[in-house]
Amino acid sequence: MTTFMPPLALRTQTPVAWAEAALADPEALLSDHAHCEKKAALTALNLARHLGDMAHASGLLAKLADEELDHYRRVLEGLQGFGWTLLPDRGNHYAQALHRLASKGLLDQLLIAAIIEARSCERLWLLEQAAQVHPTLGCAPWLAFLLELEHCEAGHAQIYRRLAEERHGREVAQQRLDWWLDREAETIRDQPWKSAVH
Repeated sequence: MTTFMPPLALRTQTPVAWAEAALADPEALLSDHAHCEKKAALTALNLARHLGDMAHASGLLAKLADEELDHYRRVLEGLQGFGWTLLPDRGNHYAQALHRLASKGLLDQLLIAAIIEARSCERLWLLEQAAQVHPTLGCAPWLAFLLELEHCEAGHAQIYRRLAEERHGREVAQQRLDWWLDREAETIRDQPWKSAVH
C-alpha cells in the first residue's frame, strides 16, 4: 500500500477495515456522498457571504461551490445510471460533532471545512487502496467514478486553510488548526464504521 500524503496533517489514520465496511454497500456510500457534496456547496456559499470584504475569497469560494454542485449532480446521475436510488440523508454525525465544538466564529468554520475536506480525501484514498486489493472492485464503474473526486477534496482543504490564514494571520490560524486536529482525531475515533465517507 502506498503512503497517503494528506492535505492537512491529520492526527489519526482511518483503519483499512473502514474501507471494507464502506464498500459493502455502494448505494449507501454514493447516496451519502451526494448529500455531503450538497452540504459542501452550501458551506462554501455561506462562507463566501462572510468573506464579502475579500473580493478574491468570494470568487474562489463561488468556484468551489460550483465544483461541489457539479459533483452533487454527477453523483445523482451516477446513482441513476447504476440503477440505484438516492437514499435519505442519515445526517453527518462527524461534521455535527465538530461544529458543536466551534467557538471562534469564522476562523473555526474555515478550519472545520478544511479538516472535513482533508478527511474526505483520506477516505477516498483508502477506497482506492482497497480496490487494488480486490480486483473485482477495481474495475467497478461506480468506484472509478467516486475516486475522480479525491484530488478535488485535497484542493478544497488547502483553499479553506489558506483563507483562514489570510483572514486571521498564519500564526493564529495554525495554532487553532493544531487544536482542531486534536479534536478531529478524538471525534473520528468515536464514529462507527459505515458505508459513508464520514
